Amino acid sequence: MIKYMRARVISFLKPLIRNEVVSVLRDLDKEKEKRYRDKYQLPESFRFGRIRDIYFMGNNITIGEHSYFNSGIVHAGTNAKVEIGSWCAIGYNVNILAATHDPEKATGPQDERRGIEKDIFIGDHCWIGSNVFIREGVRIGNEVVIGANSVVTKNVPDKTIVAGIPAKLIRQKE
Repeated sequence: MIKYMRARVISFLKPLIRNEVVSVLRDLDKEKEKRYRDKYQLPESFRFGRIRDIYFMGNNITIGEHSYFNSGIVHAGTNAKVEIGSWCAIGYNVNILAATHDPEKATGPQDERRGIEKDIFIGDHCWIGSNVFIREGVRIGNEVVIGANSVVTKNVPDKTIVAGIPAKLIRQKE
């Protein structure tokens, strides 16, 4: 009888607890979105996908009108900036990193490690697939498509489709 009663109580409480957890997470998501919108002066038309899985780091991040970012990291660094144009569609788990370790002295005490910081520019009307990694110093033109699972190590001219590791030209758009 006790097992039956415990099972009934648990089945009664589970939805209540789940709803409370969802409510708390939703409030945290709204708080994070407001913080990002204020800090980076994001336009009203900019949309977040899974805000819980989005991380913006650094102060020099700008994003244009009507763009959206599903999930991933944008890291501008201390001295570099990341600019994302208007009408950009950015997939899941995208990493846009303007700051990285210098391979000559990548580890060790913080005051002895060197870093590399270079601006990243992404033009208007770009579609960046899921799991893309964009390296420091890369300039991506307008109307570019970057295929899923690509690593962008070099500049990408306007109206091109690139994919692969490292990303290579697939074709020019008309």
